[in-house]
Amino acid sequence: MSDAARPSLVSAETDRDLPRHVRNGFMRYRNFQPLTQGGEAVLRTCEDENLGRTVVMKTLQPQFQNLETYRKRFLREARVTAQIPHPCTIPVYELSRDSEANAYFTMKRLQGRDLSDILDQISEGDAATIEQFPLETLINALIHCAQCLSYAHQHGVVHRDMKPANIMIGQYGEIMVMDWGLAMVSSMSDNDEVGALLRSGQQTIPGRLTGRGDVQGTPYYMSPEQAVETGDVDERTDIYNMGIILFEVLTNRSFMSGRNFKEIKRKLLESPVTSPISAAPERSIAREFNAICVKALQREPKDRYQTMCEMENDLRAALLGQMVSVYEEPLWMRVIRFREKKLLCFASLAWAVVGFAVCLAMLSVLGMIF
Repeated sequence: MSDAARPSLVSAETDRDLPRHVRNGFMRYRNFQPLTQGGEAVLRTCEDENLGRTVVMKTLQPQFQNLETYRKRFLREARVTAQIPHPCTIPVYELSRDSEANAYFTMKRLQGRDLSDILDQISEGDAATIEQFPLETLINALIHCAQCLSYAHQHGVVHRDMKPANIMIGQYGEIMVMDWGLAMVSSMSDNDEVGALLRSGQQTIPGRLTGRGDVQGTPYYMSPEQAVETGDVDERTDIYNMGIILFEVLTNRSFMSGRNFKEIKRKLLESPVTSPISAAPERSIAREFNAICVKALQREPKDRYQTMCEMENDLRAALLGQMVSVYEEPLWMRVIRFREKKLLCFASLAWAVVGFAVCLAMLSVLGMIF
């Protein structure tokens, strides 16, 4: 929809009086319209009668309403999202119960596309998507995600479910990290039922790149420690998950494949790390990005980046053409970079001298005139 076709705010709606008897809670929502349905949740758009704005309401599907694991995950998603007030987390407006006593929460309505859809369209050769989302734009989106995750980690929250489907790129370039339902918060054991959901293979995980496997619900984006019950999950798990996403952004190929969960687990625990450059040699992947990805994908958490901030800093440096902490440039590249900097400094100095000389000449001419 073009900007000209979008409805404008009107004073008749913004300035109308608030009724003496205000409808609160679920009663203030009207004009429900289906938005999407998948997994265990249903999303609908509706109008907040008091504020006159359209919001999204999320509820569990009826068959999951009375299952404690799904209910716990649902409530955690609402509260964790609300308690991480970062620009890359979606604003949550209300958590309550509807007229049938089922839990719901309302949130900002987003207009955009998730990274899973974007990568799928790029892999299918969609020209419009390729033009709209060049590599620089996608890397910049990952930098914003890393900032958000770093902020969450500082507040004792590990996402545990990072994947392209949970990264939304809005119409105006805004980036959102979605679905905090599997988040692990401070002092929580990873052996809880919600954490076990990842390892069960029962979770519906959409957003695989075209041609990835045929097993629905297999967690293709989990880390090695998430694949075992005794795994020690911390912020480095999110780093591994982000490494997978970076791999798929760089290569436009799926990182993981397998016929079943057992095969996926074996590959995670036994197979060597596949670098983006070796997976897609035809794509001319920058060695800095390749090194960042390989570092994040190390099987042992101690061998990865130790904080998301470190990975974020390297991604930003690589995007700007600067040196990164996990890749040492060959000597000849450092010489070229040094010479480029020297030439740039010399050119700047030369232009400064020319500018100064022009100013002196103009002052001399003006002095002769007056």
